[in-house]
Amino acid sequence: MTTTLSEQRVRRPKAHEKLIQQLMKDGDGPFPSMATTMLFAASVGFANDRWEEFTEAGEPIRYEVFRRYATAEAFIDSLGVLRHPGDPSILSEERLGERVTIFEGYANGGLNHIQGEINASKSRVMDILLEMVRQAGRTRKESDLPLVLDQFFSPPDFTTS
Repeated sequence: MTTTLSEQRVRRPKAHEKLIQQLMKDGDGPFPSMATTMLFAASVGFANDRWEEFTEAGEPIRYEVFRRYATAEAFIDSLGVLRHPGDPSILSEERLGERVTIFEGYANGGLNHIQGEINASKSRVMDILLEMVRQAGRTRKESDLPLVLDQFFSPPDFTTS
């Protein structure tokens, strides 16, 4: 059975409910909503190659909430493509649930990573998040981009026959 866009939900890992609240503006963090917190967490999970399944979920977030953010849907779709290279059908409407599950796993992995950083530091949450972003910027080299692109696109053949 296919889940329609209006029915699709994004699960939050129950084990990280307290952390999600802490990362929001009402806590010590910068994020205005649970959806933006999950988006950041998924990017941390992806950047650290941490996809971690979970079974117990808190109250889910309607997928429509994510679609309010300009790049959220493209990010979620991209994670699906990166997890299933060479399978264009991952972008089909019928596989939205699978893309959401991939996103959820990266968000959970990112939340685990963030919690570990918080546990290992005596700094404020905001300072920890800023340092994580700085580290990601330092470790990612511009020369890595062609390697990533080569996985999805083959260079054009300019030789003449």
